[in-house]
Amino acid sequence: MKQLPDTALLERMQAYNDKAAFDELYRRYWEQLYIAAYARLQQDADAKDCLQEVFVSLWNKRRELQIQGPLGPYLHVALKYRILNHLRSNHNYQKHLDLFAAVPPAVFSRADDRLVLAEIQQIIQQTINAMPEKMREIYILSRQEQLSVREMADQLGVSQQTVKNQVSTALKRLKDALARFK
Repeated sequence: MKQLPDTALLERMQAYNDKAAFDELYRRYWEQLYIAAYARLQQDADAKDCLQEVFVSLWNKRRELQIQGPLGPYLHVALKYRILNHLRSNHNYQKHLDLFAAVPPAVFSRADDRLVLAEIQQIIQQTINAMPEKMREIYILSRQEQLSVREMADQLGVSQQTVKNQVSTALKRLKDALARFK
């Protein structure tokens, strides 16, 4: 199979669920993608996780893909976006952990309180992840980067009113998601 071009291997995956074709594509691209992921993340486990997600997605979406030519450029772009999502997710998660770390331990001393805390953190992260891209970006700039409305508007090339509306909507979504913990 090594002599088959990427398009032929992809066709075999699509038409016949050919795992051997997938394995060959994996062997062709794994090392170069790993090097690219590691260069950006500087963590072996994170690089491998992102890479695994890219290849799992390739297999799961094999029937929908319309790729002409080599698969490399597609995989590199997929990896780039996976790494960005990973960095965004870890950044948000760490910021929320930092917020809760400021709470005295006695407040969350009971086991059920710690479970509630973990559930709240999960709801916050899921709510942020579910926001439309621009809203999520504005929320992060506002609450985590602590930029002013003017700074965000200038950086994103949108009006200040748009920024205010997006922040307000994002906060309302978080408030609604956390309403049961009042």
